[in-house]
Amino acid sequence: MGIPDEKRRHGRFDFQKRVQVFPVLPSKSGNIYEVQKDSFEARSSDVSEGGLGLETPKPLNPDFLLKVNFEVQDRQTVEVYGKVVWSEPNHCGIRFMYTDTSLRRGIKSLAQGKTAASR
Repeated sequence: MGIPDEKRRHGRFDFQKRVQVFPVLPSKSGNIYEVQKDSFEARSSDVSEGGLGLETPKPLNPDFLLKVNFEVQDRQTVEVYGKVVWSEPNHCGIRFMYTDTSLRRGIKSLAQGKTAASR
């Protein structure tokens, strides 16, 4: 499945960081979802207030749920849940399911830093 037509609500920018990815799967009963202990490392390619581009060691299925941890500023790590919205071999797009104030603030400060650096 390729990258869908641009439907972004938030501007994105280059963001090259390591990201710890935890699959989120239905429990055995199917009534709740559980964050898996087995995680893997991926690398982000871009970020926005709405999501994250990931370079992954393995393909991920669209609609797959994830918990991702990454650093938005020095020593400020955020944890956010997301859903794979498109996937290609070794690259996918994650839409954040919920963004709290801390995440939005961290991403905005990153964006401001990128803008200031490009001047």
